Amino acid sequence: MTSTLADTTVVRLYPLHIGESEDGVCEVGRVDTGEFVELPAEGVDLVRWLGAGLPLGEVRRRFTDRYGTEPDLADFLDGIASCGFLRLDATTGDGGAPATGAEAPRRGVAVLANLSPRRVSWLLAPPMRVLYVGGWLTAPLLLALVPSLRPTPADAFLLDGVLANALVVAMVAWVLVLLHELAHAATVRALDVTGRLSISRRLWFLVAQTEMSAVRSVPRRRRYAPYLAGLTWDLLLMSACLVLQLAGVHERLVRGVVYTLTLSVVYQFLVFMRTDIYYVLGNWLRLGDLMGDTRRWLANQVRRLVGRDPGSDLGGVPARELRIIRWYAPFYLLGSLAVTAALLALTVPAMATMVRLAIDGLDAPVDGLAFWNGVGFLALVALQLATFGWVLVTERRSAT
Repeated sequence: MTSTLADTTVVRLYPLHIGESEDGVCEVGRVDTGEFVELPAEGVDLVRWLGAGLPLGEVRRRFTDRYGTEPDLADFLDGIASCGFLRLDATTGDGGAPATGAEAPRRGVAVLANLSPRRVSWLLAPPMRVLYVGGWLTAPLLLALVPSLRPTPADAFLLDGVLANALVVAMVAWVLVLLHELAHAATVRALDVTGRLSISRRLWFLVAQTEMSAVRSVPRRRRYAPYLAGLTWDLLLMSACLVLQLAGVHERLVRGVVYTLTLSVVYQFLVFMRTDIYYVLGNWLRLGDLMGDTRRWLANQVRRLVGRDPGSDLGGVPARELRIIRWYAPFYLLGSLAVTAALLALTVPAMATMVRLAIDGLDAPVDGLAFWNGVGFLALVALQLATFGWVLVTERRSAT
């Protein structure tokens, strides 16, 4: 922003959704981009007055009359500009004009954006809830009551050849992941907002994710459906595969799907990462950025331990959320350390052994299976590492 803001200046905002007040703050944001922030009553009033097209002098006067202090409009406009709330042609009037740069491009691809919400509204119809509850009950009950249905590591071997099995398992896993994300996207669309599909990471794991922050424009009680849609689909598909096994269908693919879905369902309950249940928990407890605030809180504690001033100002975090953060922080820290330890102790040594065997296979004759198994496996590893590196670089660029 320029340092001079004339009283006659009028800033133009994009259409903004302002949610209900909860714990003294409201969720304010753009439904079209999914960018939302929490603002206290003072910030909400500023947004309303600016959105009504009032000149800055009138906004300043109204704020001073209501709250007894003059607002720092330059700082406030900087803040909402960084969220993409200001139009690029953001000002009219005389005097200095706030200057805004181009908006940062959104990550991912809009999914089902052209689909009419009416075509998928049946997903949220009351009769469908019976089916959804059935899926949540059937799979756990069958696994608990019929031991022969329980997945084992052997179910991960769909083919006999190492490379062929790795390719098929990866294909099956990613198809199931995409179906999981499409369930999120379709349910989000039924609420007349749009999700965006992208590749991201959770700690050290590559994942596909549907960014659906635009659902913050609907009441909290209606957000559970899109947050739980992926898990619900997984459990419905798992129930169908288990019933097929009870009917005598014991194909490797059926058991492999159950094995993969079981891992996926368990993963979604690891709330020390941004999993589906993490978002359900945050919505239920009416939290903002629980994980981000927890990381900043932990960083502040470390800085205090070494005699340095806190690096993050958490003064804007509600007291109730700070109490939850103090409970969540040890769980987050221990869970992250446990996953990292398991990766280092189990996955990395196993992967190193397989890479070494693949490299040894390169000494075999070019027309032999061992050579091409080695080439194919190394190509898969390289692709995964390259994708992970690309995600890391993209995250760092987005953060700057």
